[in-house]
Amino acid sequence: MIFFGEPDMGSDERRAIEAVLRSNWIGFGNESIKFERELVDYLGVKDGALLNSCTAALHLALILNGVMPSDEIITTPLTFAATANVVLYMGAKPVFVDIKADTLNIDEDKIEKAITPKTKGIIVVHFGGLPCNMRAINRIARKHNIFVVEDAAHAIGARIGNRMVGDSSNITCFSFYANKNLTTADGGFLASNDSSKIKRAKILRLHGLSNDAWDRFRKRDILINEVVELGYKYNINDIVSAMGRVQLRRLEKSLSIRERYARLYDAVFSKIEGVSLQSKFQDGYRHSLHLYTLVLDPERFKVGRDEIVRALRDNGIFAVVHYKPIHLHKLYREKFGYELGNFLCAERVGSNILTLPLLPQMSQRQAQNIASVTREILQGYAKRSL
Repeated sequence: MIFFGEPDMGSDERRAIEAVLRSNWIGFGNESIKFERELVDYLGVKDGALLNSCTAALHLALILNGVMPSDEIITTPLTFAATANVVLYMGAKPVFVDIKADTLNIDEDKIEKAITPKTKGIIVVHFGGLPCNMRAINRIARKHNIFVVEDAAHAIGARIGNRMVGDSSNITCFSFYANKNLTTADGGFLASNDSSKIKRAKILRLHGLSNDAWDRFRKRDILINEVVELGYKYNINDIVSAMGRVQLRRLEKSLSIRERYARLYDAVFSKIEGVSLQSKFQDGYRHSLHLYTLVLDPERFKVGRDEIVRALRDNGIFAVVHYKPIHLHKLYREKFGYELGNFLCAERVGSNILTLPLLPQMSQRQAQNIASVTREILQGYAKRSL
């Protein structure tokens, strides 16, 4: 069985974790500080704050941008629940804008129609690891004096031109969850070129305290903590940071392997009628390939997407689904009155998308097998020969 999102872990991670355990300091400390700085250097950004999740990063990003309960925040319906849930944390309202079928990202041409006097900002999602059209989106935001937050949970290592996703005028939020291209089991990162915002984020990540535990317990001076504002328990620890430092060192190699396997997949699936691929190798963009997705045309197959996913799993390929559109979840339907038919493209994609395993630890033979078996299953369910 080849599973989507299996972490690429080895002896280097184990040794790094063991070294932290031997140090007798396992909370936020020297390893986390080093990891934080290495991420800043990798992204080419001025500063950043390590956190315990991308959800924490998104939440803090809204706080740093001054979101209030009366505000509206525009985002995409095709994303993980956290993107919209953090808007509810602030008492604000998520306003969805449909996606583009080729990129699966928010349709920048539809954003302005959703802007009202209550609109405070936009959360864009670099779906699967493909960067959004940030030039157009930032232009719209400047025109209407609203902020942009980039949900880059899928997009560590992605680029727009010669700049990494994260190196922008916006706050960018990354995920190091268990299935991500770079994993710390759980973790996140908030990146910004505004050092004042990062300074505040580092206070907010630990209950609003003026000093963290590393400063209090490892420096000679006696430091008495002061709660300077209401904060949260969002800090990371040295055990997972040690793992992350190892993962970061081999990230570029892992991304290049993903690119090679994605091109192999593309060569097979681009020839199958009734299957659409996300745009991946566009000029000026680097896709981080956290997700490799197929979108099926339901008119071309005898069974629905779920039956095809079950067939793949029965044949050793643990495909998954990303995502049921947020506006169709019970909470959002009942709270805001969203319903089927509101965002047609996201709904069509959400009902017919599947994600195949794309792992750097796979062999070339395994990647070829996934492509071959998937093609055979699609052929078997086609209404006519593919």
